Amino acid sequence: LKSAIDLGIAMQLTNISRDVIEDLNNGRSYINLNFEDIKSTIELAEKYYENSFYSIKEIPLRLRFAILVARRVYRKIGHKILNKQNIENYTKSGKIYVSNLEKIIETFYSLFDLIKLFLITKNDDDIQHDHFLINEEINLDERI
Repeated sequence: LKSAIDLGIAMQLTNISRDVIEDLNNGRSYINLNFEDIKSTIELAEKYYENSFYSIKEIPLRLRFAILVARRVYRKIGHKILNKQNIENYTKSGKIYVSNLEKIIETFYSLFDLIKLFLITKNDDDIQHDHFLINEEINLDERI
């Protein structure tokens, strides 16, 4: 369950970071339109992506691979946001997405993740879950 929570939080933070301008245009604001806030949100998401990996082993096998692929694709969006390096590049780039070729590559890497999950012994109780951080850094129920 913690992996699903961590992954859900990570993906939501990635979406929030990617959609700052779109949200502003629709009268919503979850984080400020400055690159430091966007960057810190992606860095927080990264913690949740890390926490989610090992406990994905507890998810039913038939769902595991799709979840690993989604995890990698969303994480790639965060990396692409960070590669913009400043607010000017971020705003000029438009909506950041993962191309079909990049999705194929991330799917291929997910095969290795799946194999790694079969080989690990770490369990969810060994992972530090920082769910309190989300309430300190971003209040998803509150708009700016």
